[in-house]
Amino acid sequence: MENTPYLKTDLPSNQSVLNGKLQAKLDYIGDIQNAVATNDDRRVYELLDSQKYNTKIRQTQNAASNRALSVLVDDMQDELSHHLGQQLIQYLSEKFPFFYYEETQLGVFQLFFGNWWDRRHFGILDPLAVNFIFNDQEYEKLARAVELSEAGQRYNAQVIEDTTRANEALQQIVADQNQRDAERAQLMAQLASSEDRGGIFGNRSQNEQREVLKERLAQLDAADDKAKEVPELIAANNAQILNLSKEDTILIYEQRAISDTFGSFANFQEAVASLYETYVTYLADAQGGK
Repeated sequence: MENTPYLKTDLPSNQSVLNGKLQAKLDYIGDIQNAVATNDDRRVYELLDSQKYNTKIRQTQNAASNRALSVLVDDMQDELSHHLGQQLIQYLSEKFPFFYYEETQLGVFQLFFGNWWDRRHFGILDPLAVNFIFNDQEYEKLARAVELSEAGQRYNAQVIEDTTRANEALQQIVADQNQRDAERAQLMAQLASSEDRGGIFGNRSQNEQREVLKERLAQLDAADDKAKEVPELIAANNAQILNLSKEDTILIYEQRAISDTFGSFANFQEAVASLYETYVTYLADAQGGK
């Protein structure tokens, strides 16, 4: 058999491409490290999400994503959030002076509304996205309170009114005790008289009359049982009214704080929605360019 040489696999070198990609990753990490070391938060935001930065700050159309590089620092989110939170909170203390922040774990900032008693937990501050993540229920409560205030109403006014009316009805049950006692005595006398007249074999009309009397006596007994519960029920209703009144007061404080700072709730909403742009632009202006 004739010796035929075997084919050899010949792979082209891609070393230059590989080196280029590795260098890009090294450069990215170096840029992040330098930006953190020099407290250049504007640059950090650009490096974390260049597409968002270029779209919102430079107004670039169809900006490219750098996600392939930013994934390299995904395991440093808590540390980066803590770092960025320091300068961001200083800025927010002037722009949103009614908010207070508590770092409950590294890079996690709980958001509270107000420096007054019984202030509300209002959500979370996300320094990486430069964004308030409001508690939906609390935010909707405030928005509804603003809407009602424009009509001269308080958020809990209707519930407080209904509960007050319920207390008045409960008080009346107690106030009617003497009247019920007198009526019971009269009904008992009528029932005894009816039974004496009719005996065991009373006619149908007398039996029906006795049933009516017994039914009314049962209603009076139920009212007496209810009267025993009245103090506890009124106390619970009063506690609810007090809590709702406190909540209305807090909501008034919050609305006043927003109005004093922004002029209107609509302006506040706009400031929240554009927080990333306004803050990062502030950083860029402070450092002399975008």
